[in-house]
Amino acid sequence: MKIPAMLIRVTVAIVSLVFASATFAATPAKGGKSRPASEQTSLREVNYPDLENKIGAKLVIHTTNNTTRTGSLISYSNVTLVVKLGPESGSIELAVPRSTIRKVMVEIGAADPLFPTETTPTEGKPGAKKN
Repeated sequence: MKIPAMLIRVTVAIVSLVFASATFAATPAKGGKSRPASEQTSLREVNYPDLENKIGAKLVIHTTNNTTRTGSLISYSNVTLVVKLGPESGSIELAVPRSTIRKVMVEIGAADPLFPTETTPTEGKPGAKKN
């Protein structure tokens, strides 16, 4: 009578291990949020004077202090940039002196999926004019 009881316990243990491992394998990984291709954005490096026309744009600023700041451009002057940082950084307005900025990148939206290669129409007929 001891052998069948032992066999049942071992079988139950093996089955529970198989179901437990299957349960952990089936759960999705946490974190790593991916956005659809239509919502993905990219960054483009711009010169400091070009930022005058980018008020409200999302910036990524690399400084000479080896820090990276990401936020929306609030104001521009020849001496400083004022950036509103996101909620992950405290939602504060930060003044960044021009002398400490190593590189500035502007976030640009993804290309329109309906018009992947938008071209401007040419005026007139193509080709050389006949005499």
